[in-house]
Amino acid sequence: MKKIKYLVLSSLVATNLFAISLDEVLNISLEKNLDIAISNYEYKESKEDYDKTKSAFLPKADLSYSYNNRDKLIPSQIKEDSTASATISYNLFNGFKDYSELYSSKYLKNASMYYFNAKKQDILLDTKKAYVDYLNKRKNLQTQEDAYKLFEKQYFDAKSQYNQGIISKNDLLKVEVNMLNAKQSVIQANGDLNISLYSLSNILGGYDLTNEKFEELSANNDNNNSYDISQLENRSEIKASELTLKSIKEQSFGSKGAFMPKVDASLSYNKYGDDAGIGGRTSYPDSQEIVNVTASWNLYNGNSDYSEVIKKNIQVKKAVANLEKVRLSIKLQYQNALSYLNVSKANFETSKLTLEQAKENYEIVKNRLYEGLSDNTDLIDANYLLSSAKQNYYKAYYDKFISMETLNRVLEK
Repeated sequence: MKKIKYLVLSSLVATNLFAISLDEVLNISLEKNLDIAISNYEYKESKEDYDKTKSAFLPKADLSYSYNNRDKLIPSQIKEDSTASATISYNLFNGFKDYSELYSSKYLKNASMYYFNAKKQDILLDTKKAYVDYLNKRKNLQTQEDAYKLFEKQYFDAKSQYNQGIISKNDLLKVEVNMLNAKQSVIQANGDLNISLYSLSNILGGYDLTNEKFEELSANNDNNNSYDISQLENRSEIKASELTLKSIKEQSFGSKGAFMPKVDASLSYNKYGDDAGIGGRTSYPDSQEIVNVTASWNLYNGNSDYSEVIKKNIQVKKAVANLEKVRLSIKLQYQNALSYLNVSKANFETSKLTLEQAKENYEIVKNRLYEGLSDNTDLIDANYLLSSAKQNYYKAYYDKFISMETLNRVLEK
C-alpha cells in the first residue's frame, strides 16, 4: 500500500528539482492570462466612468470667437463685426440626477472590482485543472509505454514459444496485434499530452512551455480545511450583484429627477470689434460681463419620463431576482463541489486497492503462463487490466486534488 501511495512521485523526484511548479504556473496565469487582462481593462473602464460622473459637480469653461462679413446690410447692421467671449457655467440643480449617477457609477466601479476578482479565481481554477490534466496525460503516456513494453516482452516470449512449436501461429499473431495496438495507444497518448500542453499554454496567454518540465503534485494533497456554508455570502459574485442592485436603485431614483426643475448659472465676459479684430465696436462698450441664471421645468414629455421611471423600477426587480439567482447558483455549486470531493476521496481509496490487485494479478498470470497453466490471452487480459487500473489510480489521485480546489474556489478560500 505504501508503495502505491507514492507511485505518483517515484519517476519524477530528481526531475522536480528543476521543474516548474504549480505556484509558478499560477503566477504566470495571473500575469499573462488574456481573460484576466480583459477583465482588468473593464475594471479600469468603470473607474474612468466613475471619475467622469464627478465632472457634473465641476464648472465648465468655454471660449468662443465669431466674425461676420456681410455683402448686404439691413438696418442696424454693420459691414463687419466680431465677438470674443469667455464663459463659465455651472449647474445649480438637476433634480438630483447628477448625485444618483455619481453613486450609481461608484457602485458599478466596486462591482466591477468584485467581478474582476471572481474572474481571477475562475482562471486560477482553470489553470490548476489544465496543469493537473497535463500531469494526468503524462502519467497516461507512461502507463501506455509500460503496457507496450510488457506486450513487447510477451511477443518475444511468444515468438520463441512459436519457434519451438509450443504455441500456434494464431496465438503469436494475437499477441502481435495487441502489441501493435499498444504502440498506437502510445502515439495517441503522446498526442493527447501535446494538446494538453497547448491548452495550458493558451490559459497562460501563449506562454511557451515547450522546454519546461512540470513538477509533480505533493503526495499528501489531503485538505483538512473546514467548510462553512455561511462563507458563501462572501463570494465576489454575490458582492458584485449586491452592488449592481444598489447602482440600479440609484438610477431609479435619478430617473424621477425628470419631474423636477433644472437651474443653471453662467458668467460670460465678451469683447467686441467692428472688423476681424476685437479692438472695439462703434456704439458698443469695450467689454461686457453677463451673469445669467436659467430655471427650466419640463411639464410634459409625451409620457417618456413616466416610462423611464417604470422601466427603472422593473430593472430593480430584475436585479433583485438576479441576486437571488446568483445565491441559489452558488449554493448549488457548493453542494456539487462537496459531493464531488466525497466521491473523489472514495474513488481514490478504491483505485489504490484495485491497482494493488491488478499488479498482483499480472504477476500471478505471468508465472502461470511460464508454468504452462495459463495462455497468452490471459496475460493480454491481465496487461489491459493493469493498464486500466493505473489510469484509474492516477485519474482518481488528480481528481481528488481538483475536487478540493473546486470546493476552495466555491468558498473563495
